[in-house]
Amino acid sequence: MWLKFGVALSGELTGIDEVVRGKTNLACLYCGGGLTAKKGSVKEHHFAHTEETCKPVSQRIKTKAFPSLPLYDNFNIQLKGEELEQLKVLWKEYGAQKRLIPKDLVS
Repeated sequence: MWLKFGVALSGELTGIDEVVRGKTNLACLYCGGGLTAKKGSVKEHHFAHTEETCKPVSQRIKTKAFPSLPLYDNFNIQLKGEELEQLKVLWKEYGAQKRLIPKDLVS
């Protein structure tokens, strides 16, 4: 799975295009682990886990300490600038707070 977004300490959703390559201060949306921005010339730009990956962490789901991982290997989401900004607002107001997004806010 190519991670395209990370979460800043402030809870703000940050895209791969918004950071420089290398180790970041961002966290994985799924497990909270640190992320490194991979921005080479061969593969698509993405985030990778700096240390422990989601796979070993996902084994701890039994403790309910971590969310379960999605069943997708590639989201391939193409968003326009305005849609991305709306997603960031929803994440900050709901996702980062671990609150459900009301259905009337999602089209």
